[in-house]
Amino acid sequence: MKNKKYLNVGIASLLLTIMGCASSGGSNNIIDSVDTGLSSVEQAAQTGQQAISSGTTAANSIASGQIGLTDILAQQLGVSQQQALGGAGAIFQAAQASMDPQAFTTLSQSLPGMDTMLEAAPVIQNPLSGLGSMVGDAGDTLNNATSLAASFQQLNLSPDMIGQFVPVVTDYVRNTSGQVTADLLRSALSLP
Repeated sequence: MKNKKYLNVGIASLLLTIMGCASSGGSNNIIDSVDTGLSSVEQAAQTGQQAISSGTTAANSIASGQIGLTDILAQQLGVSQQQALGGAGAIFQAAQASMDPQAFTTLSQSLPGMDTMLEAAPVIQNPLSGLGSMVGDAGDTLNNATSLAASFQQLNLSPDMIGQFVPVVTDYVRNTSGQVTADLLRSALSLP
């Protein structure tokens, strides 16, 4: 529609110029006016094409995942960029502790900015470090959950926010890396 608008403006400019020259009576003026008018039409068409191209580029950026996970978290959950970055990093740290190293490498290579997110996550000492050896996998899961909650508290986020972050993060992973990778993440976070 914008392209059509610019073209219509250029054509109107061309017609007005021709009509003005025709009333002054000079044939050279008419040719010059037509040239000027055609230039206006061409400029209008180029402007319209540029507008269409920039809109397509923006849509492709969104579709290709160039809008980062932290931007999505901040917009959808109303948290700051730093909270989004640290919260995503804390979730990926918890997943890393539970995932096979090769699976986590696959996940981290498929997500832009993974290193930055991991670095932004608060450093939490395992509050239940001895528990894992006593109760096995259940202790490790509890320890990861406790560490994740402590990370969110350090980011001034309620531990309840974990339940809001995780679906956004897993959806992002599914959209950028595929369903299999998202399932690996969900499994590592002990989600149904």
